[in-house]
Amino acid sequence: MLQDFALQVDAGATIIMVIIVALIISLIFYTSQKRNVSKIKDNLERVSADLNTLRTNLPRTTEVGFLQENMKRLCDDFGTLKTSIEDQMNKLNSNTTEDLNKTRDLMMKTGTEKVVETANNYLTENSVSREEFDRLQERIEKTSGPDEMDERMEVLSNIFDTTNIRTLNWQCKLIKLLNGGFAPEAEEEQIALNSIPTSKYTSFIKKLTENGLVEEKLIDAYYLVPEFEWIHSYVDNPDWLRQRLENTAKKEREYKQFIREHLDLIESGLLLEQEEYEVVQGSKIDFVCRDSSGRAVVLELKYPDAKSSVRGQIFRYKNDYENKIGRKDSRFIVVAPKIPENVKLLLANDGLEYKEVSF
Repeated sequence: MLQDFALQVDAGATIIMVIIVALIISLIFYTSQKRNVSKIKDNLERVSADLNTLRTNLPRTTEVGFLQENMKRLCDDFGTLKTSIEDQMNKLNSNTTEDLNKTRDLMMKTGTEKVVETANNYLTENSVSREEFDRLQERIEKTSGPDEMDERMEVLSNIFDTTNIRTLNWQCKLIKLLNGGFAPEAEEEQIALNSIPTSKYTSFIKKLTENGLVEEKLIDAYYLVPEFEWIHSYVDNPDWLRQRLENTAKKEREYKQFIREHLDLIESGLLLEQEEYEVVQGSKIDFVCRDSSGRAVVLELKYPDAKSSVRGQIFRYKNDYENKIGRKDSRFIVVAPKIPENVKLLLANDGLEYKEVSF
């Protein structure tokens, strides 16, 4: 009995505890919700105030229409401005192109005028007029007779084997350096200042030496032989020298062509085998022919006449040619429109043949 009562008391206490806990939770929930409701109410009041403000500040219909009209006007003005800018850009491009073309044409014209001016200055500095040419020729001819003049031109033709004015320029400058002696290893500065090509001047000096104009007194020191000092009057103006060489070369080519076509005037049955035969580097024989017996006949042409210097030239050619072909039975004939008696005597004494062929 007591036990049942105790159980009932425990059950009632438990129920009471549950009710108390439920009340506490309900109170807490109520308090929390009340706070949230208060916040929501405050927010609603703020939203309501903002809506009233917005409604008050909203533009009226007339104001909206005015804004729309201004926006349309602004868009139209922008379109007009864009078109205007495009037109201006097109004009600018057109003007720029035109200005560039004008500038280019001006530059071309100025450049052409500058080139012409430079060329004229060069020609003025390096050329002689016809009057100057005749005066210089007259001055040289007064210092030498006609025969001596021809002999000098033959010497010049032998050493100057070109009419290229650039080559003649440095060759003439080199000859001037030789007047007081020229030592290449000690005069590199002079070589550079005179634009003398280091790869070519040695062969030119060798040619001058072979023709007797230069002698080597010391190791790599060269001097112009006194008897050829007359050459300075010819190398003072390379352009004048070029004209004389071209004139001489033209006549020599014409004479050479004539002999090529009339070999029978030298000897009947003579046949041309080779022209411009190179015996050694830089030395060429005019014609190598064959006579009626098949023997080699070498022709050395001179124009307008043969000088005594041809004797030494023929001996050099004969030695080089026979060493090259390995035979000693070749004939050598000097051919010229005129061969002086003293030259004929020199050739005959050395067993060399000659033939005068007028042109």
